[in-house]
Parts: sequence; structure tokens; C-alpha cells
Amino acid sequence: MTHPILIIGGGIGGLTAAVALERQGFAVQVFERAAEIGDVGAGISLGVSASKGLYALGLREIIRAAADLPQVGGALHYQTGEPLGGGFAEKVFHADDLPFVNQIHRADLFTILKDALEGLNPTALHLGHAFVGFEQDETGVTAIFADGKRVRGAALIGCDGIRSLVRQQMFGLEDPRFTGRVVYRFLVPMEDAAPYMHAGGSISYIAPRQSLLRYSIRRGAQVNCVAFIHSDNWKGEGWSERVPSDELVALFDGWHPDVQGLARAAPLEGTAKWGMYDREPLDIWTQGRVALLGDSAHPMLPFLGLGAAMAIEDAVVLGRAVGLAG
Repeated sequence: MTHPILIIGGGIGGLTAAVALERQGFAVQVFERAAEIGDVGAGISLGVSASKGLYALGLREIIRAAADLPQVGGALHYQTGEPLGGGFAEKVFHADDLPFVNQIHRADLFTILKDALEGLNPTALHLGHAFVGFEQDETGVTAIFADGKRVRGAALIGCDGIRSLVRQQMFGLEDPRFTGRVVYRFLVPMEDAAPYMHAGGSISYIAPRQSLLRYSIRRGAQVNCVAFIHSDNWKGEGWSERVPSDELVALFDGWHPDVQGLARAAPLEGTAKWGMYDREPLDIWTQGRVALLGDSAHPMLPFLGLGAAMAIEDAVVLGRAVGLAG
């Protein structure tokens, strides 16, 4: 191809796609709206398929060095701390799977992917580029940005999330629907969390229509906590809205003292909340030289922990398919 493949969105899916395509010998250019890729999100679990996909891109050793193995855990009653479902669920992973299961901070995964891309193509990533639309013809695609910049490519991949502008141009305007749930995430330094961790392992506290999962990341230096809470009046935007301590503590009023203790210990800079949105599935993800990937194509709720994993799998398979097509 004489022109690069254009990737709109520099999240996990976009960066993985860029690395996968570069490793197949195709030049890429990645355009991300944000001015910088920072300490985004909190913990993320990478299951067997996602980890194997990233390992296939040559990232095994660096991911293993940065990630934690999942620990034995189970489900506890949110008030009493008593085990649910007949007692603790011992390790659900087969021993052969453990080298392929990773719990890692999102920011660390971003750094790994960004560094891998820059090692392959130092000029591939462009921050501060707000995509507004595309034009395509028989010979290529032109990406158009808010500042008037136009970039020509051989193809374009929309990796710009559940509110994808690429998807909107392809298939029309369709606002995501609010699901009635809000996600709260907070990170607690282990030295502050230790008094509230005697239940051990990866623990889910289960309440009626609500839950909280917590597990350690960054080689045990931090505790990642994520709660799914019902709400009928979400008004926030994005997933970077900070949560004041009084709001976080009030959220777990009546819960087990260990949960309340973790909430009290959470520093403001480690908190975030966002509404959970969804879309109807698409029958097709391509249109001419333009394709969708990850949440742009098939957003899903996080209960299975597969949103980022599916984007990674999309990206790896896309890279292989383009490589086979030549």
C-alpha cells in the first residue's frame, strides 16, 4: 500500500491494532483526540485469549513483568462477609491457563502498547487530533479533523469507542442507551488497604442488584476496587469524573467494615465513576475501506470482563487477516 492505514482512536484496541498491522509490514497512523495518554482507568483483567493475542505480538515478557496473577477468591455477603454459593470458589483457572491470565493497571498496558508501537514506527501516534469525519473513494480514505487537517490513507479503522463518530457516519446517528447502572472505580495503596484485606484473594462483595470486586495490581502495591451500582439519574460524562470521599463512603453505607474501610482510604486521584451505556449489535462492521473495531463495533457491559479483551482479539485477528490479504 502506498498510503498508511489510518486508525481513529488510541485506546487499547487502536494501539493493539496498530502494533499488529505494523508487525505485518503495514504502515499505520494513529489519531487520538486526547492531548496525552495518561494514568487512565484502574485495573483490568486479561483472560487467556487476550493475553495470548498480546503475547503473539511479542509482548509476553513485558506484560508478565508488569502484571499480577489472579488470586484464589470468592463471593462474600456485602454486610456479613459470609461466603456465598457454598463457600469460596477456588481457582477457576486451569493450571495450564495461569501463564495466560493477567491483572494489570490500564495505564501500564497503555504504556506497553505505546512503547511497542513507537519501537516499530516512532511517528505513528498523533495526539490532540479530534476526528470529525471521513471521505472514501475507490483508491483510499481521507480522515478529516476538527482543525481542518486532512490525512489520506489506504483504509481507515474506527477504534473510537461506544460514541464512535466513525460508526455514526457509516450507519447513522444512534445514541447509546443508559443501562441504569453506574460504575465506581477506586485505587487504594496497599499500605492503607492492608487492614481491610484479611478476607484474602480476589473478593466480590455481593448486594441486591449491586456488587463490588477488589483485587491487587502493580505487584501488590495497589488494590483495585470496582463497584456496579444501580442508578436512574446518571448525568455525568465520560469515565474520568472524580468521586469525593463523602460520596464514595456514603455509597457503601451498611456494607461490610472492610468495604467501608477501603472506601475511606481511597485517595481522590484514584477514583472515577461513569455511566454504563450499551448499543444494539450491528450486522456488519465494514463499509468499503472503513471498518470498526472494539467498542465502536460491539460494545458490551463489563460484567464478563471482556470489553478490552474483545478489542484486543479484534485487533490481532485484523492484523493477521490484512497480512494474509497482502
